[in-house]
Amino acid sequence: MRERRVLVAACAVLWVLAPVALAAARWPTWWTWIAPEQTPMTWLQSVVLILASTGCLLLVVVLGRAGAPRVRIWLVFGAGLCLLALDERFAVHERVRDGYLAPRDVRVPFLPWVGPGDFLILGVAVVGLVALPFVWRAFAPDRAARAALVVGVVLAAVAVGADSIDPSRWSVGAERLEQTLEEVVELGSGLALACAVGLRLLGELGGRQRPPVTSE
Repeated sequence: MRERRVLVAACAVLWVLAPVALAAARWPTWWTWIAPEQTPMTWLQSVVLILASTGCLLLVVVLGRAGAPRVRIWLVFGAGLCLLALDERFAVHERVRDGYLAPRDVRVPFLPWVGPGDFLILGVAVVGLVALPFVWRAFAPDRAARAALVVGVVLAAVAVGADSIDPSRWSVGAERLEQTLEEVVELGSGLALACAVGLRLLGELGGRQRPPVTSE
């Protein structure tokens, strides 16, 4: 299906071109629109996640009209993506960390590499892993969508792991590079998840010759 190939290609191209364009626009301070919070990069990430969330809501409508059972998982998944988008746009967990937890040196004793307050994002990741089996079953009818979901989850895990590392002992240059790469990986994760939802939606709208899809 041509639309599916175009969607995958567009996500891949955007993942490459967006960071390059943002870095070039601010050269030689190439990191300023990528590494910090509330920059054009985090705005783009929030837009991608909102689009993915909208796709989930469309799937609720399409699958609901087709009489598929248990479509609520798409509503939950879409709500989760929307919350992540708000966090990206307004730096919610960073504000809580920097304003309340880090000044009080709040840490998790059994995670010594995690900076003060940085355990918040790990908590979000745990919630995502708990919900993942249900989301995985919802993607079952579409192999390509499942593959994109795997890519999104793996990249998200890499980004969360990088975000949780305490950079206090790093040089300024190393911290800028690490944060830049982390944001690029986050963008890739969001694009992969949006691609997965888009492929799943296109599969339904394409009217494949098969029984109505169930979201188990």
